[in-house]
Amino acid sequence: MVELSVDTVGVAIPVKGRGVRPGVRAEMGDRNRFRLPNGGFVGVGIGEMAWIEASLPNRVRGENTSGVGLDEAVEAIRGMVDEALHFVEPAEAREMSSESGVPGVVSVDDPRVVRLDLVRDFKLSDPARLTSLLDGLARVPRDGRVKVRRFADGRTGQAETLRVGPASWAATLYDKHVESGGLAGRGSLRAEFRLRSRQLTSVATQSRHGAILTVSDLSADRCEGIRREWFDKAKFGTWVGGRSTIWDALRQTELSDREKIFFVGWLQARNDSVITSISGKTDRRYRRILASLPDLEGVGGEVRMRLDYEAGREEVA
Repeated sequence: MVELSVDTVGVAIPVKGRGVRPGVRAEMGDRNRFRLPNGGFVGVGIGEMAWIEASLPNRVRGENTSGVGLDEAVEAIRGMVDEALHFVEPAEAREMSSESGVPGVVSVDDPRVVRLDLVRDFKLSDPARLTSLLDGLARVPRDGRVKVRRFADGRTGQAETLRVGPASWAATLYDKHVESGGLAGRGSLRAEFRLRSRQLTSVATQSRHGAILTVSDLSADRCEGIRREWFDKAKFGTWVGGRSTIWDALRQTELSDREKIFFVGWLQARNDSVITSISGKTDRRYRRILASLPDLEGVGGEVRMRLDYEAGREEVA
């Protein structure tokens, strides 16, 4: 089975009344939200429940270049709840049902899962294919109710991003190298599936994989089945085609946009044997750049590729 990875998790526990312990003061500009010492937050004020949420990789490792395994995730959730209890006063275990009628008992020892971000990290053998792959997947036909956005995310350093899904859930593919500030290697592409309790306990999920109502429902087989289903639902494994260009190859370099334009002009002049007045120093620099690029024989040709879920990289036909 493909290794399971988890990013952000949100859980809820029953609390007494408003839930805040006497004398506790908020630190996040909101009297109902409190920052957890090792990352994340706890919030109160809705239905005598406290919502506890955090990015687990950031809590466990202090960085988020890859997700955490399921056992590590469960242990991290316990740590989140323990920290939250410094701010909120827990109540006794409570019987409750999900939106689709799945019954269960929610307690401090077995919190309700209200958000689960399952991730699949890919490492492209050729980082230059990332843009064409995202462009191609953005054009794949999908259900008309599912919104598709292809953009550079200003919140994550302009990481190239593809988002699929309505307001209730989201499947996202994005450039993890850029999003992580270079901590993840070039060609790192993350598929992230942000699911809420409505999806985790739906009739369809319950019948195919088993519902996830509380933390004790988090099994490897169940989570993997849900992750793979949403990968297919978002059509992230679809074969796409695109014409490769010199610009795809240049995305791997540190050249500025202005330098890329001059480099392409130099390359065209060189190929056409046009005499230019370029300096010897610049000519040598461009030659070094050209030598560092992958084989350019395929530039201009048609490429068909898809994300191989099992292998964790792109497959090219």
